[in-house]
Amino acid sequence: MKKVILFLILLISIIAIPTNVFADEGPKPSIDVNIKNLNTTNYLVDLFIYANDEKVYKSLPDYNGAGLTDIEIKKLHELNFDGWISISTRWNKYVMFADCAGNKEFKNHFGYFGTPTRYKIVIINNDTGETKITEEIVRKDFNSVVTVDYETMKVVSNNKDLLKTIIIVALSLIFTIIIEIGVAILFKIKRYVAIGITNLATNVALQTALLLLINHYFQVFIIGEILVVLIELLVYQLLFKDLRKKKILLYTLVANLITVIVSFLLYKI
Repeated sequence: MKKVILFLILLISIIAIPTNVFADEGPKPSIDVNIKNLNTTNYLVDLFIYANDEKVYKSLPDYNGAGLTDIEIKKLHELNFDGWISISTRWNKYVMFADCAGNKEFKNHFGYFGTPTRYKIVIINNDTGETKITEEIVRKDFNSVVTVDYETMKVVSNNKDLLKTIIIVALSLIFTIIIEIGVAILFKIKRYVAIGITNLATNVALQTALLLLINHYFQVFIIGEILVVLIELLVYQLLFKDLRKKKILLYTLVANLITVIVSFLLYKI
């Protein structure tokens, strides 16, 4: 039975997670762009970052979002403002989900590991063919909300969305503990309190580090995830001395893998 479960987990992981993507529970950095004084919903909006690497500029278009035609993706991808290029059409390089298509709310969301700290906002009015770009913006908030006046291309507000971040952190901790205990039930490891407390401690530490070090999110995430697995493995081996070490190792790896898979799918949905 265990072999069947492990096979299914491995199969899902191969299908669901691209080889160049690491995903996990918890809040991810994001930028919400609100646009005012734009009289059409037929627009494109994107975040542009500075990249003086010719290979990056000439990379193939790769957009991980919805609502754009191949022509629109190509249009954004080919724009270059003195080295400032589209980040949303370069998923393989920057790993960021994007919402570049116009909508009646004039609200567009960008987020994930590649969310930039320094960027410019480009808006294309498809009705007139006009393309506008803001000055450089520095993101100081983990989940940033900016409002752009299309007439002047000035960023008129930069509001913190701290409450949203706190809610996501709290829900992610609960979500993680439920999954880890669920896997423990499958492995017949009846140490639910110890597993819950251990996960709470390791994940609070990880999420705190990610929130504080937003300028190095990806690096902190990778190192933090490795430390979480190692710490949980060490704690379980010290506490569960009546269990075989191979079983503890297998449980720790499988529990974290399932959390990664489910979290990635939920984020993308």
